[in-house]
Amino acid sequence: MAEIITGERRAAIDPLKFSQPLGAALVFLGLADSLPIMHGSQGCASFAKALLTRHFNEPIPLQTTAISEVTAVMGSGEAMVATLDAIRKKQRPAIIGLLTTGVTEVSGEDVGGQLRTYLATWADADADTAPLIIGVSTPDFLGGLSDGWAAALEALIRAVVPAPMTAEAGPDAPTALIAASAPPAATLPAAPPAAAPPAAAPSAVTSSAVTSSAATMLTGAARAIPAAAPVTTTVPASPLSRRAGTTDEDVADQRAAADQRAAADQSRVADQSPLAPREPGGDRELVAVLAGPALTAADLDEVAGLVRAFGLEPVLVPDLSASVDGHLAPAWQPTTTGGAGLAELRSLRQAGAVLVAGATAAPAGELLAARTGARLLRHRHLSGLTETDALVAELMAHTGRTAPEQVRRARARLADGLLDAHFVLGGVRVAIAGEPETLLAAGSLLCDVGAEIVTAVSPTPAPALADAPWAEVVIGDLTEFAERAQAAGAELVLGSSHARAVAERIGAAFLPIGFPIFDRLGTAMAGTAGYAGSLRLLIDAANRVLDHGHAHARPGRPPLPASPGAAAGHLAATEIPQQGRATAEPDELDNLFQESPC
Repeated sequence: MAEIITGERRAAIDPLKFSQPLGAALVFLGLADSLPIMHGSQGCASFAKALLTRHFNEPIPLQTTAISEVTAVMGSGEAMVATLDAIRKKQRPAIIGLLTTGVTEVSGEDVGGQLRTYLATWADADADTAPLIIGVSTPDFLGGLSDGWAAALEALIRAVVPAPMTAEAGPDAPTALIAASAPPAATLPAAPPAAAPPAAAPSAVTSSAVTSSAATMLTGAARAIPAAAPVTTTVPASPLSRRAGTTDEDVADQRAAADQRAAADQSRVADQSPLAPREPGGDRELVAVLAGPALTAADLDEVAGLVRAFGLEPVLVPDLSASVDGHLAPAWQPTTTGGAGLAELRSLRQAGAVLVAGATAAPAGELLAARTGARLLRHRHLSGLTETDALVAELMAHTGRTAPEQVRRARARLADGLLDAHFVLGGVRVAIAGEPETLLAAGSLLCDVGAEIVTAVSPTPAPALADAPWAEVVIGDLTEFAERAQAAGAELVLGSSHARAVAERIGAAFLPIGFPIFDRLGTAMAGTAGYAGSLRLLIDAANRVLDHGHAHARPGRPPLPASPGAAAGHLAATEIPQQGRATAEPDELDNLFQESPC
């Protein structure tokens, strides 16, 4: 268990943190034919778009309501309506994500109410052409990228998988507006939850899986799926009138007949509804994979391939591997060119299992499992042998199959890679900085090969950080990261491209991971998840240490000794030239080789 330490500085000098709207925009970039809109000033979207473009090396569809100083004071509702109207007429996206920013949050406007009023004006529009609009509260002065990702993903699940309707709603109830969720309570003051009847948890889901974010606020809204869930009315059994001459057996028969007719009526209504609730477990072959921000396009492909190897069909949400993975689109379009489409999102209510691939996606995964009755497979991350083995075991139990040959082969490669890499990475002092999920995944994998995490800095706190297998995690910025890494004598630095300067300053090897990476190509193809992704990260880290060792002397180790012949400028005729060694002192491996008969 790691201790979470808050940095001593009250202000960030060299910020490591990114805003909530940026994290929420990444979620909508993983949806097909989607367009995120930042409800704020033009500069908020401009800087975010520039950063995303540099990271992915792809055109990024991102719009803004362009609030000025006048509209910020007088009210930004008209600017929001004008932007939504223009985008619906010109770009015509299938999904629109409306993300609030600091300007709209501080002004105190009822953005959720404004959005609900706007949606009510075209409530009679054609459901096949009307876009799904999801509002998300993402104040950029609270939390960070991971919190915005979690808020957007939970709001998306609320929109596409409505809660079961109750008897109070009635068959003539108007189309519901799904309230967007706020960031987790760890970074946002708790607000009273929205008044909604609790859904009964199926037996396949534990009580902890039914809980959702405690900070649910009506600051945004989303248009509900046009087809509404059937209304199931449960009427308590009332005593039947007893006629003269009837016995207790006759009354029991009458009650049984009445119950049978009521059950038949409810079954008939459910069969006629296009969104009829299914039996718990649903389609066992459909697996909803809710991804966290630490997973790259290569990671998502790896996880999807692992699920498909067991004969299952994954639905990735969000699916950045199909939108910003570096593919060349046949033509330019103003929305995303790939990702999870509306049909796939609507199929989530039939999922037989929910795979949470990252601690950031846990609230959304618990909500989806509670609303569908699907089996919940929860993982803080999917890096390393232990976590991936646990996922494979769960898939084996879910399908009743043994692990396929390609999965066993990939595991054998990672096991061999762990053995090889620990000779290089064992004892190496590592400093790592990044989002909580990235920090936990990469750091845990390096600990598996004997590396020592001497400095770990996260921009925002998260409950999952307490499970880190090292001593402490500091909540701070890049300046504090550099000071702590230098004081601890770090030999390998892991972080975004902004951390490269830290590695150069302290003379350590550098491995870019996380977000953003703008000084290397192939960012989307770098992986950290699954058997193959974990192996790639280990190989990259070990090679960086080896390359750095050739160019710089490792701290605390003497330089290579010069032989007398070499110092004189010549070698003896009978002397065999020897290749230079990385270290001068023999270690246990050298002794083992000398004792070996080979």
